Amino acid sequence: MEVMCWADTQVKPIDAEDHAIGLIKYENGAIGQFEVSWTFRGGLDLRDEVMGTEGTIWINSCLRTGLEMFTTGKGADYVAEKAESTSGWLFPMGDEINDFGYNHMFTDVFNSFENGKTPKETFYDGYVVNAVLDAAYRSAKTKLWEPVKLDIWRGRIGVTKDSHLTEYDADHYLIKEETTHYGTKRSS
Repeated sequence: MEVMCWADTQVKPIDAEDHAIGLIKYENGAIGQFEVSWTFRGGLDLRDEVMGTEGTIWINSCLRTGLEMFTTGKGADYVAEKAESTSGWLFPMGDEINDFGYNHMFTDVFNSFENGKTPKETFYDGYVVNAVLDAAYRSAKTKLWEPVKLDIWRGRIGVTKDSHLTEYDADHYLIKEETTHYGTKRSS
């Protein structure tokens, strides 16, 4: 529905932003948050965090891969995308091309073309993403919430904000119920 964005050039000698932070407001009441930056030091920071009413998932694709190595740097060329050093403690990706999804993306697109099927991501998906980006750039200039302008919308309309609250009593809602270490239930 709307985007609020701040963007600025903080480090790089370029005529474009190298850092941006934004909020995306959805019709159902959900909020998306993004931070993008070429100013981050220490490698490529690529994370996704999703929090919902029933759980949370964090994906850290580059900095906490499970691989840790120490090297003197002798004979080193390439360690990982955006790595600032080839010596010391490093956190490389195990399979960068697959971890970034390049092989899967191209395989899906080429197989879809060959089989006359729609790929997982389409031109329309790119159209929606670019409409969100356009709103972000407008917001970075106006410092206001800016609407996402879509001439063609294929999604649902009239979506309402879901309430996942359970009434506990006339004055309270049940937020969560936990089982204690000795087996009883505790509500908050």
